Amino acid sequence: MFGWRENKVSVGTALFLCATTAAVSVLGCYAATGWRTSAVEDKLREIDRIAAEQYVGDLDAEKVADYAAVGYVTGLDDQWSAYIPADQYEAYRLSSEGKGCGIGVSVLTREDGVRVYLVYDDSPAAQAGIEKGDYIVGAEGLTVEEDGADAVIDAIQGEEGTAVTVSFSKEKGGAVQQATMQRATVTQKMAWGQMLDGKIGYIRIESFHVGVADQFQQVLDGLLADGAQSLVLDVRHNGGGRVKEMSEMLDLLLPEGTIMTLRTKSGSETVYESDAEMIDQPIAVLMDDQSISAAEFFAAALQEYDRATLVGTHTTGKGRAQQTFELSDGSALNLSVEEYFTPNGNNLAGVGIAPDGEVALTDAQLADFYFLSPENDPQLQKAVEILG
Repeated sequence: MFGWRENKVSVGTALFLCATTAAVSVLGCYAATGWRTSAVEDKLREIDRIAAEQYVGDLDAEKVADYAAVGYVTGLDDQWSAYIPADQYEAYRLSSEGKGCGIGVSVLTREDGVRVYLVYDDSPAAQAGIEKGDYIVGAEGLTVEEDGADAVIDAIQGEEGTAVTVSFSKEKGGAVQQATMQRATVTQKMAWGQMLDGKIGYIRIESFHVGVADQFQQVLDGLLADGAQSLVLDVRHNGGGRVKEMSEMLDLLLPEGTIMTLRTKSGSETVYESDAEMIDQPIAVLMDDQSISAAEFFAAALQEYDRATLVGTHTTGKGRAQQTFELSDGSALNLSVEEYFTPNGNNLAGVGIAPDGEVALTDAQLADFYFLSPENDPQLQKAVEILG
C-alpha cells in the first residue's frame, strides 16, 4: 500500500548564477583572515606541541584525540550532534539499522538491579526462557551486586556466534537460573500491539529505526483483521529514528499531501508525501517529554491533518535531522545537517508539541513505565476514554 514519495527540490539551483561572484570573494576573505576551522587547527597544534614537549605524564594520543573531538562537537552548541568513538560505532550503527548483537533483550538499569523490559522475537534470550520483567543478576562469572550493572551488561555483549552464560531470576531476589546462549545479530522489536476492550487496537512504537515500518504494518494489519474500530499509537519514550520509516508509516494513516519537509544549510529541500489511500479508523497518540524527533513529527503530522487526538505531556522539541559521517579511524561524527518542518511548515525546535489532552504520570508510574498494565496507565486510559 505504500504510496510514499520522496521529492527533492533544490532552492540553491536558482541562485547559482548570481551567487558565483559572491562565493569567490567570500573564499578570498577566508583565505586572507583564516576561518574558524583554521583557528581550531592552529590552537590544537599549539596545545599538542606544548604538551608533547612539557607534559610530565604519559600522553595517550588516541584518548586525547577522542576528547578533542568531543570538545569540538560540544563547541557547536548543538545538543543533537555527537562524536562516536571507534569502539562504540559498530553498536551504534547496528542499532540505527534496527539490529544488535547480543542475546536480544532491552534492559533498564535501576537501583533495584537490571530488569528486562523487552525480549526480541526468536532471540537467544527468548529461546532460553528469559521474559519481560525478569532480572539479570550476572553474566560470565560477574554479578550485578558485586561488580555493578555496567560490568555485567558489558560481559553479555560480544561477537556474534560466541557463547555467554547469563544468570537471571523471575523476581527480585528470587531463585537464580542460568542459561548459556550463543550471541547473535538480532532484529530489534520496534512495534507490537494488542487489542483493548475487544475493539481498540493498541500499537507500541519503540523507535523509528530501519525495519519499523514493516513491523508496524504487520501489527496494524493484524489488529484491523481482528476488528479494531479505533487505534492508540504509543510513541512515549521514543527517541526517534529514520524519517523514511516514519513517513512510510504515516502514509498508511494520512490523506494525500505533505508529511514532512527537510531543508539543508544550502536551502535544498526533501519533501516526503503521502498518497490518497489510508485507513479511516479514529486514532489517539500517546506522547511525553521523551518523545523526540521522528516521534514528535509523527504525532504532529497526525494532529495537523486532524487525524488524531494527542494525549500525554509536552514533547521535547527537536527540529533537526542528523547524518552520520564515518571517520578514517573508525570513529564517527553524527552531525545536524537538516532542519525539518511539519505538514503546515512548523519547526518544532525548542517548541515541541502540546497534547490535546494533558495527562501526566506520577513519579512512581514513570519509574515503572515499561511494566504498567493498561489498567494502571492513566494516559492510555484517557486515550481509550476519548476513543469511546
